[in-house]
Amino acid sequence: MASGKTAARAYAMCLAGALAVAAATEQKLELQQVLPLEGPALVQPSGLVYDGKSLLMISSVHDDDIFKIEVQGDKAVFKESIRIRFPKDAQNMKLAWRGITATKGGDLYLASSQACRVMKVEANGDAEWEGPSLLEAGAEKGLFSGENSGIEGLVPAGKKKFLLAASREPRGLLDLDLSMSKPVITAWLVEKTKIALPAGRRKPDFSDLAEDKGQIWALDANSDAICQVKWNGQDYIEGEHWSFGHVSNDSKYRYGGLRMGLARGLAMDGQSIYIAIDNKGVARAGDPADKRPLLLVFKRPHGV
Repeated sequence: MASGKTAARAYAMCLAGALAVAAATEQKLELQQVLPLEGPALVQPSGLVYDGKSLLMISSVHDDDIFKIEVQGDKAVFKESIRIRFPKDAQNMKLAWRGITATKGGDLYLASSQACRVMKVEANGDAEWEGPSLLEAGAEKGLFSGENSGIEGLVPAGKKKFLLAASREPRGLLDLDLSMSKPVITAWLVEKTKIALPAGRRKPDFSDLAEDKGQIWALDANSDAICQVKWNGQDYIEGEHWSFGHVSNDSKYRYGGLRMGLARGLAMDGQSIYIAIDNKGVARAGDPADKRPLLLVFKRPHGV
């Protein structure tokens, strides 16, 4: 009889331990602020980056501008920071920016979903393409095949190297290496996930990437989560992840009639994590008069 109780106790301890691990894995981010995004025009946020001094934003509907975000009391005000001057072969082209990153040298790089290419933008606005289109290399792996599937975010991955995300169905990652005489593009599928999808959501996705302290993080809009992306020597895999659905799905901040994940921009600094919500011009469910997108600011967990 005693042995049975001992076994039951051991099982209960194991179960409790497993639940503790699960709870740690499903860590919820601590909310600091929810700030409406206000600016000179209707904006659909599609990428964020902290460049070491400022929080910058791009939009999928404003090809000419890189915006700077400033927190002013109970709102986040965005204004034009850089007006882009395009190379001749990009003039009059629809670009639909979906990712922005900054190097330590101060250069900015933008990812175009429409052109499936990376563009370098200098501080004075001069711009040029950086490398070829990634469409063919991605398509060979099955990427960019789903509806509205394209590039969603980029980060530096070494000197003259970048890692870009392909959004969904299937999602994946692409390595763009421009350090050699000829560009090398390598694509991977990243279909497996340990993060549960809320009911009614589409398949796992990537909607932005952020790099900080040598670590790469992916924004998973459909899962309302941020997940560390790790290289295991053969493939990219998921590492630690944090959820923010307790905020983005709260009735105070939810947008009427929109069921998909709306998180589109991800950035980090030493204290905070920033997530931009693209409401596509739709009003919040709790306030039909407010059609502003949101900037969610979370406390950065310790030790990362």
